Amino acid sequence: MALDVLTEDKITIREKVNDWEEAIHIASEPLVAQDYIEPGYVEAMIESVKTLGPYIVIAPNVAIAHARPDDNVNKVGMSLLKLDIPINFSEKGHEAALVFVFCSTDHTSHLTILQQLAQVLGDTQHIEALMRAQDKETMMTIFKGDD
Repeated sequence: MALDVLTEDKITIREKVNDWEEAIHIASEPLVAQDYIEPGYVEAMIESVKTLGPYIVIAPNVAIAHARPDDNVNKVGMSLLKLDIPINFSEKGHEAALVFVFCSTDHTSHLTILQQLAQVLGDTQHIEALMRAQDKETMMTIFKGDD
């Protein structure tokens, strides 16, 4: 399963963060620590949102932060920050409690992963279950479809 790139050690659960930039930084920490991405990729994701707006908020409560594949990406990966209190990505109410960070080394190798993630997130019951989850094990069960 392509979603195997999202492992428990890449999930962070927090009550809240101060702003969307901090959310992206915290969500990225496991990928930086495990050498999936360099800190420059985190800055590129933040700059993309500043330039293009809150396009990373793909559905209510779901954001997928990413930037273009470049030298700051060492391997395809994904991490997740789950917040109890959603964060606004704009003044127009683009809120997210599930902040994914996605990185890819090229323009195609990640497509299967995104497709499988979209299948999970396309079901509002899955999103609600992820938002209710209080531990990483429960979240992993939802992604694996064992519920």
